[in-house]
Amino acid sequence: MNRTYVVTGAASGIGAATTRYLRERGARVVTSDLRDADVLADLATAQGRAALVEGVMSHSEGRIDAIVANAGGGPPETSLSLNFFGAVATLDGLRPLLERSPAPRAVVVSSVASLRPARAALIDACSSMDEAVAIATARAIFESSERHDDVQVALDLYASAKQALERWCRKVATEPRWAGAGIPLNVVALGFFDTPAAAYVLSNPESRAAMARLAPLSGAFPGRADEAAAVLAWCISPENSQMTGQILFVDGGIECQARGAGSP
Repeated sequence: MNRTYVVTGAASGIGAATTRYLRERGARVVTSDLRDADVLADLATAQGRAALVEGVMSHSEGRIDAIVANAGGGPPETSLSLNFFGAVATLDGLRPLLERSPAPRAVVVSSVASLRPARAALIDACSSMDEAVAIATARAIFESSERHDDVQVALDLYASAKQALERWCRKVATEPRWAGAGIPLNVVALGFFDTPAAAYVLSNPESRAAMARLAPLSGAFPGRADEAAAVLAWCISPENSQMTGQILFVDGGIECQARGAGSP
């Protein structure tokens, strides 16, 4: 029997590649994005999160086998709402639909940017699931920067959201609603892949060269979207019956080099 998967952020990049990879192998995929998808939903908003659950229920007849929570990125103004709260709402909202699957799975897409030092106030707000405080804190950080379009501040917000997401997944993965229900939940933290979202780096020769130097694995930069799709597909396959609560860095060795041999 073919499996039914949900992929968010499916209109382009990693999400589109994952959708294609799964469908080529016979899976049924319910896609979600702001456009060009089965379910149109803005996961940075409460209305969009509700629309995702309602739409997936309609397209799947109330039963799915796995979730690829891939939607992310976006402008600084919605970074926390999309990259943390939207991802958590996706997993929490769709988890009940996994209960009828004989081999339910879930995977979340994070980023090597999560290795950056996080803003403690943002992590605390996310850990408390207080979206209003998180947004207010992010706004204050952004507005206090020397330039409101400061790329580094925007990256700090994104990195903090992804680190908070990884922490949330590690925390809940062993809880009864996930592990107790037989649902492996894992995170794939991606490095630099050749996608539209990375065009701002890859199209600039200096930035491209600088990023390439970060990856010690020869030939790994930039990664191809179908390579990321293959890793995500394995995480949600029936064959993955043992691994849960893990953060897999698929980044050409960036995390390994940054943390060193002595890190756990």
